[in-house]
Amino acid sequence: MNTEIIKRNPLIIGICIILAMYVIGDVISGASLLLPSFLFAGIVVGFMVNGNIKTGAINGAILGLISSILVNAILIAMMFLEGYGNYVTMLFLFYIVNIVIEIVVCTIGGVLGTFIQTETVENVKEEDSS
Repeated sequence: MNTEIIKRNPLIIGICIILAMYVIGDVISGASLLLPSFLFAGIVVGFMVNGNIKTGAINGAILGLISSILVNAILIAMMFLEGYGNYVTMLFLFYIVNIVIEIVVCTIGGVLGTFIQTETVENVKEEDSS
């Protein structure tokens, strides 16, 4: 029995998905795909961990924590480069709330991914038995 709860490879893939969608969506096109990308990456990680709901939620929360810190660091660096460095302290509470929302969205995505994975495995087992 594999007792490892935190799966490294799905987390790395999820972080890459979020950063790629952030660069494509926010930086290049100007349309913010941040929260949908967190939800999508959470679903992918929840699907890939092959565990129960708790494992999907924990991996989703860890993905949300790491990715939200990275994305907000990029956002703060872009604000400094654009000359808005004085406003970063004023928007500090916004960044904290943004991190919390992104963690919650990734956790929900991890649980949804676990549900999707469980449902697909059950459907495959039912088709094989008939």
